[in-house]
Amino acid sequence: MIDAIAPAPIEKPDIVVPDAAPLIHLAQAGLLHLLHEVGGAVVLVDMVAHEVTRDLTKPGAATLQTWIDAGRQPGSNRPVRVEETETGRLYAAVLETRPDYKLRNGGETAIVEWLAETIAGTDKAVIVLYENGRVPTVVRNQSLDADIDVLTTRAFLDGIERRDNAHRPSAETYWDRVVASEPTTNPRIQLFSQRRSK
Repeated sequence: MIDAIAPAPIEKPDIVVPDAAPLIHLAQAGLLHLLHEVGGAVVLVDMVAHEVTRDLTKPGAATLQTWIDAGRQPGSNRPVRVEETETGRLYAAVLETRPDYKLRNGGETAIVEWLAETIAGTDKAVIVLYENGRVPTVVRNQSLDADIDVLTTRAFLDGIERRDNAHRPSAETYWDRVVASEPTTNPRIQLFSQRRSK
């Protein structure tokens, strides 16, 4: 029997799609700029944008609101796209009558929905950042025909170091900043890769 060889990690993604927890942790640690430095566009699905900015008194939320607003300005040198999803549209409609309603796993659901509708079947390479959610399992179960790496924040920081270890602090230095601001951050270096059919 021949063991399958794991694909090489995506080094230069076309798109980076973070879930809420990595965004919050990177914002608290002052590391949001790293999302742009791997290359490609930074895309937030509407549910994630809502989750990280709905309460501006929470840690990182005001920073993220400012970062999103600046990134959405025409000509921004650190652009951020906020993409609509059906999940986000339905949730917005519910909020009109139930403003305190919270949708469990809404960001993760919207990310996978967006990947299926926008990325599957294209030649775009995508990195999805997550922490403790269901994203890797859901992406695997969807069998999306796309080049996708799903990785934890810690794995993302290790990848940054691997790409350019001579000109920036080490992954451990960045990780120490994340843990200092959010001690419960997932410490695992986890990566799930899926590749499109040729």
